[in-house]
Amino acid sequence: MSDAPETAAPAASATIRRKARLYFSLFAVFFVFYVGTAVIQTPECRHIAAQPFLGMPLGLFLSLAIFPVSWILIVIFFVKGK
Repeated sequence: MSDAPETAAPAASATIRRKARLYFSLFAVFFVFYVGTAVIQTPECRHIAAQPFLGMPLGLFLSLAIFPVSWILIVIFFVKGK
């Protein structure tokens, strides 16, 4: 009998765990960034959102940064998820 199926299972399991950790980490980064940006946009945090950053209010900058951050995370997803 061959030992190949027995040794392939732990390697596949480790790969699945590595990918799951990567995918959930990417989701967590995006979720924290998105929710943090939404919280800064609330009336209670308007003093934080109004702080100037690169010539514009911080709230506007973070709102505009949601798309580039998501694109960067998508690239990481495809590159590292192989």
